[in-house]
Amino acid sequence: MTSALQASVPDQPRLCVGDTPEVLTSLYNNGTNLSIWQRQLPEPVEQYSAFLLSHYPHNTEVRLSASAQAMAQALAERLPEHPHRQAFIDDVSLIADMLTCLLDAEAIGLRLCTADKATCPRFHVDKLGCRLITTYLGKATEWIDNANLNRTRLGLGAQGKPDESSGLYPGAEAIETLHSGDIAILKGELWPGNQGNGIVHRSPPLQADERRLFLTMDAMT
Repeated sequence: MTSALQASVPDQPRLCVGDTPEVLTSLYNNGTNLSIWQRQLPEPVEQYSAFLLSHYPHNTEVRLSASAQAMAQALAERLPEHPHRQAFIDDVSLIADMLTCLLDAEAIGLRLCTADKATCPRFHVDKLGCRLITTYLGKATEWIDNANLNRTRLGLGAQGKPDESSGLYPGAEAIETLHSGDIAILKGELWPGNQGNGIVHRSPPLQADERRLFLTMDAMT
């Protein structure tokens, strides 16, 4: 895979995908509203992720706000002991540091969640500048490209119908998905110049025996 791949259709989100963190800077490209760093999680991080899902048998959220410098200590105070806890904290702290530098943020608002059902089951756009999302274990975020999307069917435009029958998208083949380990920055409606073009996405549907561990980060200025 190349380090950055950009779709060229002008009236759809320009997706930028790469296997190095530098691809996340594509967020500042005009027209780009989804940047994805595809990566393989280190085994210790995967092991701690599995431990967290077993440690928290019910849906749980860890929320905190901290500067990148204070993130590791804040996480250590909230996360349970385990031989690979530090590897997980180091990974989250690295992501926070990258987002801080990318957006010149003073602090990061973090939400680490275990879930056994879709937390945002309907396709939607975020009313914010941008949000970082990564899934550590389980199914990851789903999204739809503008080329396969009727935005007038979002929200109230669906007239109470489920997404799959509202005319929002032509069929299941239009639904794209991130993968476990991917770090994605999703541009929302409040990013300058992006009104009406926020990336349309949702939490993945889960079966009765499925769970996931995911992380979101928002810049605080």
